[in-house]
Amino acid sequence: MVGKRLTKEQRRQQLLQVARSIIRTEGVEALTLGYLAQQAGITKPIAYRHFIDKEGLLIAIYEEFSDKQKQDLSTSLKQNTGGLDSTIHVFCHACLQFHIATGPEVGLVVAALSGTDILQSFLAACQQEFIEIFKKSIHPFIVLEGREGEAIILAIAGLIETICVATSKNVVDVETAQRVMKNSTLLILNDYLNHTTA
Repeated sequence: MVGKRLTKEQRRQQLLQVARSIIRTEGVEALTLGYLAQQAGITKPIAYRHFIDKEGLLIAIYEEFSDKQKQDLSTSLKQNTGGLDSTIHVFCHACLQFHIATGPEVGLVVAALSGTDILQSFLAACQQEFIEIFKKSIHPFIVLEGREGEAIILAIAGLIETICVATSKNVVDVETAQRVMKNSTLLILNDYLNHTTA
């Protein structure tokens, strides 16, 4: 049976959805463009035209995830009118809910993106954009400066990412994850404030 012809963007979205499903059920190792084409019911050349190679496919999956996360974070933070405590709560909650909705394959993609210099550079660029959103959100209350400020930002970003991924895999329950992320982040930031104003 011949299905409805998809537009280029519709086909790309279909392939990304199938790719995420493969990663979720079979792991990143099972994902090849040939297998993706087979599972999507298309020919190999179509898959290669969209992503060129497996690295391109992994980048596309994470890029879609990263763009959506940044959009959701920005929207949630714009609606927030509270202080630092409220801002951190909103930030952590938005990150957590997005990871849960996206599924455990995000963590697998992140691990795979750490495999080569090209992929690592792309992942680092995406994470830097995430960090900039965080810095901007807390800027009215605290400005992280110098090497110590940079180290604190990296520590908080790593903390949030690790807990969100663990929660998406059901290793940590949502309530505990939210509390630990928020309290740990505030503890780190308040310690920095006390240290710099002492």
